[in-house]
Amino acid sequence: MLGDYVLLEATLKTLASDGAALMQARDADRALRGPMTIAWTPRKDPVRTVRFLPMQSEPFVSSASGGREVRWLGQPAPPADYPLFGSQPARTIDLPAAYWVSATDGEVIDRLRRHGIRMEPIDTPRTVHVDMIRVRNPKLATIPLEGRVPVTAGGFVHEMRDETYPAGSVRVPTDQPLGRLAAELLEPEAEDSLFAWGLFPAMLQRTEYVEGYVIAPMGEAMLARSPALKAEFEARLKADPAFAADPDARLTWLYAHTRYYDERYLLYPVGREVTAR
Repeated sequence: MLGDYVLLEATLKTLASDGAALMQARDADRALRGPMTIAWTPRKDPVRTVRFLPMQSEPFVSSASGGREVRWLGQPAPPADYPLFGSQPARTIDLPAAYWVSATDGEVIDRLRRHGIRMEPIDTPRTVHVDMIRVRNPKLATIPLEGRVPVTAGGFVHEMRDETYPAGSVRVPTDQPLGRLAAELLEPEAEDSLFAWGLFPAMLQRTEYVEGYVIAPMGEAMLARSPALKAEFEARLKADPAFAADPDARLTWLYAHTRYYDERYLLYPVGREVTAR
């Protein structure tokens, strides 16, 4: 298509004229360390205006669609200036010293390897004190995108844990030229993270559950036995009418306070090493 040709031509001309500056910018980016923005929000005020060269078009009623469509005429229209808004940082984080990816997430490790990110594999199990993230209110997209089902989340809660990684797991240091790319892929809050692209489906599946006829009497006994738990439960009932009116939500809340609850449910399996080894 003409548009593809024009884009490729302009790209090659830019590389020819500004290749050295682009390589300097690439090297400067790879040398960056320190805080990193992982989420962006649209700016309210435009950064600048850009001159746009539009093409002439006309509306018509399509016999195929039965509605009004646009026909492009292949002739230039008068130039117009449009505001360019761009984005601004919405969430900036301090990068951990490294990320830990379990051998059980082999597809993720393969993706990192294909990007050229340096990793340190382990050949024996290792227990590491790491910062891990539990996802709140995940939501799957209603339609796939590029062969994946994207995931969004309503929140992320950090918790420190002693996590044991099996042989074949990898440590991904952030102090490397592609460390920020690793963070973009492995921080679940990043907009293009592997989590957002649906590469961690197992964490979204609850592997244990309990029937209502079991947890209801158990919950009653728990509330009778623990005044603190009863006070917390009643506060939740008072503060959240939707929760109070939902029997399943109430029993799930009580089940979550038992030792039988699947404590890895919604736990993002990549560990963040926040202190040096």
